[in-house]
Amino acid sequence: MKLMKRAGAIIGLGAAFLLSTAYAGAGEDAITQAEADLKAAQKAGAEWRVLDPATGGKAVPLSKLVKTAKAKLEGGDEAEAIRIAQKVSWASKTGIAQAQAQQGAAPYY
Repeated sequence: MKLMKRAGAIIGLGAAFLLSTAYAGAGEDAITQAEADLKAAQKAGAEWRVLDPATGGKAVPLSKLVKTAKAKLEGGDEAEAIRIAQKVSWASKTGIAQAQAQQGAAPYY
């Protein structure tokens, strides 16, 4: 019986390690994607400033949010890092769409 409990504990620890490793990879992937999206937004001249609780609720450039996501990942808060990175990707893509939609904008009289 003791052997079964120990084997179960070892299997559980192994599964937890594998899941945490996969999740850390997801955090790094999310940040890499956010950086690529941000670079495209900057090239299009469409970098937004957004409000986020991770930055004290202040409006900050997306580039600062990427730095915050990296700091959260290094600090071990992968879920928060992924949330921030996904927000940066969304804002970058939406900023590019806005810039393209308003490319020929002019006053209407």
